[in-house]
Parts: sequence; C-alpha cells; structure tokens
Amino acid sequence: MQDRTRRGPESAFLPRSGAIDLRAGSLLNDGPGRGAARPPARQKIWEIQGGLQCSIVGTCLSQEDLVAVGRKSGIRPREEARAYEVHSYFVQQVGKDCKIGRTVQKLLDQRHAGILRRVAAARSEADLTALWEAEFAAGRVAGAYWAFISSTHVPGPLATRIFGDVHMLSHVLGRVTHENAVRASELQSRLDDLEAKLLRQAERHRQVVNERDAARLQLAEIARARRPDAAPVADGGARVPMAADQIRRTVQPAARRERALAIARERARAAERMVTDMTEQLKRLRWQRQMRASNNTVCPGAEICDETVQTSIARRILYIGGRSGAVENLRRVAARMGAELVHHDGGEEHALVRIDGMVEGCDAVVCPIDCVSHSACLRAKALCRKFAKPFLPLRSAGATSFERAVQALTDGSG
Repeated sequence: MQDRTRRGPESAFLPRSGAIDLRAGSLLNDGPGRGAARPPARQKIWEIQGGLQCSIVGTCLSQEDLVAVGRKSGIRPREEARAYEVHSYFVQQVGKDCKIGRTVQKLLDQRHAGILRRVAAARSEADLTALWEAEFAAGRVAGAYWAFISSTHVPGPLATRIFGDVHMLSHVLGRVTHENAVRASELQSRLDDLEAKLLRQAERHRQVVNERDAARLQLAEIARARRPDAAPVADGGARVPMAADQIRRTVQPAARRERALAIARERARAAERMVTDMTEQLKRLRWQRQMRASNNTVCPGAEICDETVQTSIARRILYIGGRSGAVENLRRVAARMGAELVHHDGGEEHALVRIDGMVEGCDAVVCPIDCVSHSACLRAKALCRKFAKPFLPLRSAGATSFERAVQALTDGSG
C-alpha cells in the first residue's frame, strides 16, 4: 500500500511487519457454556479469539477479494507490495471493528449464506461433525470453515479438529506445489531435448528428400539415354546401335540407382513418421507443462494458511454432457485410473445451476463438445477459470478420448 502519514482503516498505508500470534491455548470457541450469559449465535470476524483471522483471510478470501475489499474501503496496495504483505495487512484490520472488518464480514456472510444456515440448523455435535466431514470431502472448505469458526455453538474439540484440517491443507498443498515445480523443470528439460532432436530429424529429412530428388533426376537421364531415338548418330546420318558392353554399363548403374532410390524413399517415409510422432509428443509435453503451470498457485503466507484450500485433494473429475448410456463405462475407466467420475447431463434433466457446486467440488472438468449444450459448456469453462481448475474439451464423447484426458490429468497431477 502507498505510504501516508496518517493511519486508520481508510489509510492506504500497509505496514511491512505484522506478526500474527496464533497461541494454541486460545484457538477455539469454548462452546455455549462460556460465561454466565448465553453467547450470540454468531461472532463477528473481529470478535473471534485465538488469532484465527489469519486462517480465515487466507482460506476464505482470494487476492482479488482482498483488492476489491480495499477498493471499497478507500485503500489500494502499493505497486511493489508482496502478496504476503497484503495478506498481513488485512489480517490486522479484520481483527478490529472497522470499515474493512465490516466489509469482509458482509462479503463472507453473503457468499456463504447457504452453509451458514446449515451449520446453524445442526445442533448436536454428531450432526456438526458429519456436516464438516461432508463439506471437507467435497472440497467446499472455504464456506464451511467460515461457518463453523464464526458459530459459537460449535464444540471446542470439533473447532480444534476443523482448524487442524485446514492448517494441514496448506502443508499438503505446499509440498504438492514443490513437487509440481520439480516435475515442471524436468518436463522443460525433456521439452528442450525433444525440440533439439526434432530439428535434427527435420534436417536429416531434408537431406534424404534432396538425395531422393537427385536420384530421380539421374534415373530420368538414364531413361532418356536408353530410348531408341537417343542412340548415337554416325556421320552419314544412320543410327549406330549401342554395343552390348555399353548397354550393360548403362543398365547396371541404373539398377543400383533404382535400389538406392527405393531405400531413400523408405528412409524418407520413416523420417516423416518419426517427425510426426515427435511432434505429437512435443504437443503433449507442452500441454502438461501448461496444466502444471496453472496448478502451481503460490499461497501468500503458506506457513499458516492457504488461499486455495477450496481444491480437493481427491481426484474427482466432473464430466458434463455425453451419452447417458455410456456414463457407467466412463466411470469404470476413471476408477481404473485412480479417479472418481461425477456426471452432469448438460441440462437435459439436471438443472444448469447445479454445475456451480459440482465444479467447485471437483478437481477438473471434462466436456465432450460434440455432445453437450453450448450454455453448459460455457458455464463450466467460466467456473473453471474462476476456481483455477483444469477444463478439458474433448472432440468426441467416446471412451478413448475420455481415457486419454484422464491419463493426462493423472500424469499432470504428479
């Protein structure tokens, strides 16, 4: 944020330091039994104890959300501000009753109104635990985390478990990000080697083609020399027949040249096939590198919290459209490759609005463009862009295309 002399919620100054105290003894709500008076059903974000504002900001708000909140509050980040500095500034601000804290509270309550109602309706510890496990397994961590942490009737042990689950996600995603970076570096090296090899093969293919063309020209000249009208002419104008040894000297090199030409043609065809195979392999490697680059989102403040925890660790693939009779076969293909298939028919019987929650709860979306409605495909693509998830359009709804897509996704995830 730009430096100014005055401070306050409306100031654009962002301090470069801002340590966050997360003392284990003060992480949790103590439940409805705290104190003599009955606590309110919900807490404001600045009322939550234990320094949990850091994990709430990192888990429930993206970098774009923080910039938007700052813009509504009349502040803007410095051009050189790092993501962690912005994160730390908002963690400090939401810990007190100010304009930024109230704006964040309103944003989270509006965005996650559905899960807030479900948590409020679940009164027993067993119901609350089952609800958290279902939301966590489906990858809907952000809304569930806000609803449970801000609700005062959540028991202390369950709140401890919820915080631990979210905290460990940052460690898991950090390790996966590192592994993806190493894998991306290896893929880049292989890509460079293949490009160099492809250039060498292309040069060799050009030489083979030139040799083939030269051999064709030589054979054409020999063929013209063997025609009767090409026989030598005597001084008197009469044609002189070619001697046997002269014919032999002409025919034998021609046979060798024909064999050489056949060999050159075969080598040229082999080189063309190799160039084609290497080109396809190069395309696959480039696609895999792009997939890994899109998944390597670095979390600001990953030591404590992560802003991309909405992504499920499980390999769940959403398949939109296709033929209803082939879904079970596709589900078996996905299971055989270690993935889970979730299906939406693209709007024939299932409502299009269901795509929103299904995309959020899956790791990737596959959509056969020859057997899906245009609106469903565009909706899924926009949601994948919003949640930073892979979107794979397939040329056909067949099992082979789907198997290749799943293979690419499983390879891409390391």
